[in-house]
Amino acid sequence: MKSRWVLTDDDVRALLAVVDRCDPASDDDIFYADVLRDLRGLIPCSYLTFQLMDVSEQRIRLIYVDDDGVGRQESVGTESEFDQMFWQEFWNEDGCAGPVRTGDYETVVRRSDMWTQRAYANTPLGSLFTEMGDRLHVRVPMTPHGGSDRRLLLSREDGPDFSERELLMLQLIRPHLAELHERRDRELHGEPNLTPRQWEILRQVATGASNGQIARTLGLSEATVRKHLENIFLRLHVLSRTEAIARVRPFMDARAWAGTG
Repeated sequence: MKSRWVLTDDDVRALLAVVDRCDPASDDDIFYADVLRDLRGLIPCSYLTFQLMDVSEQRIRLIYVDDDGVGRQESVGTESEFDQMFWQEFWNEDGCAGPVRTGDYETVVRRSDMWTQRAYANTPLGSLFTEMGDRLHVRVPMTPHGGSDRRLLLSREDGPDFSERELLMLQLIRPHLAELHERRDRELHGEPNLTPRQWEILRQVATGASNGQIARTLGLSEATVRKHLENIFLRLHVLSRTEAIARVRPFMDARAWAGTG
């Protein structure tokens, strides 16, 4: 994205703080509510939404934050009048297909980059969103995951449009949000939250390697390997190497032993 704006060190530190401070998610939430709250604090908006969408099944799941707190919604098919209009217009010019149609899952886009407010409000879908207070809008796409389209959506009911500086902030944090979602998806499937180095050590443990052999293979000291194993046992709530491997084996197989953590 070309821009005359440059983010300051304070901007970058603030963004990193958002993704670094990631409290556990609630129940079956698809994303971390505290991350969305903190990001909304940096980029003020009426609604900030993380959305998963399965186009083939016409299924949408989302978690959002607004002035009232955290909300969650899920819809399947065209049960409501709004859903009918949404999916009817989805592939049209005023629809929300965007990245699905173009394959561009990197570019952060303001609605005002494509439409004037009046022109968008005069389209079938645009009239509905405008009535809902979605006057100014930014879409932050992410590469699909597990068959689902992923995107962050920011909406303002009033005030100025999203600035170039805010777009740059969203562009910078976009891949980190995608990584956090993948982490959350693993949590929902029961996969332990281990670091890449801890996965490497467990793959060595699974081959029957001793601490000394692991140390030589990974270029570590034996003391470091022992410390990693202690932390692994704590994270997995196990007491032995055998229990640790039994706990993670299904996920190691799913990663085809190439795990990137």
